[in-house]
Amino acid sequence: MTTAQGPRPADPLVMAVTHPAPGVIRLRLTGALDFDTAEVLLRTVRHHLRARPAPTGYELDCSGLTACDSTGLSTLLMTHRHTEEAAVPLRLIHRPVFLDRLLDLTGTLNHLTRPADGREVPGVG
Repeated sequence: MTTAQGPRPADPLVMAVTHPAPGVIRLRLTGALDFDTAEVLLRTVRHHLRARPAPTGYELDCSGLTACDSTGLSTLLMTHRHTEEAAVPLRLIHRPVFLDRLLDLTGTLNHLTRPADGREVPGVG
């Protein structure tokens, strides 16, 4: 978006790590997941997946997301691919309405929110 002063800077992406259960990493995302911020998320996820012992679960808490563009969506898909390759279940929790709408419109909602056994993982939880 542009303003009289020029392009509006994106919200920075702030990430906070917690461990809600043994072996589970929860990464709370606050701000915009977009072209300017997506790479830091991907680097962080890859770093966690390389840790030993490896995590047994990975959660992205999306409650603080303010925006997600096509690069952010691509990063979520790459995150899913990396966690699947590491055999670590990924959950996108506390998804804001705009994110569910984006995932639905792009046909990626089921791909990113259903575990391998086909059960739906609710956005709020």
